[in-house]
Amino acid sequence: MSALADRMQLIASTLAARYPARVVTRRLQDFASRKADELKKGIYTLVSLGESGYANLRDRPAMDGRHRMLLIGQMQLPEKSGCDEIENAEFVMVEEVKAFLSALPPSLACLEMKAFRQSGQTDHPYAWIACELEIES
Repeated sequence: MSALADRMQLIASTLAARYPARVVTRRLQDFASRKADELKKGIYTLVSLGESGYANLRDRPAMDGRHRMLLIGQMQLPEKSGCDEIENAEFVMVEEVKAFLSALPPSLACLEMKAFRQSGQTDHPYAWIACELEIES
């Protein structure tokens, strides 16, 4: 594997160890393709968005950049759940990501969340978040 793939795997395995009740994967799938029991637990999927911001110093092209990632959380609540319950489930996932980022091992200490998006109560009974992450390469 590449150094980037190794880093992605380390982030995913560290997140899985922190939240063993959740499913953590590197394979993004639509809600319809997910297993119902996994959606009830909540799923985190880590995907790479690329690198940028290289220093491009002499004899060191494409070095010292920023690796951007998206951590997507997906969950399905019961049909009778209110839209506010969907939003609250999303807030719980966001708070889990924040707690995860505040207790990283030294090798991932530079990982930070830049922003997050959520469903805006539009996908009932599904809840989802998308956290934009960055780490120095």
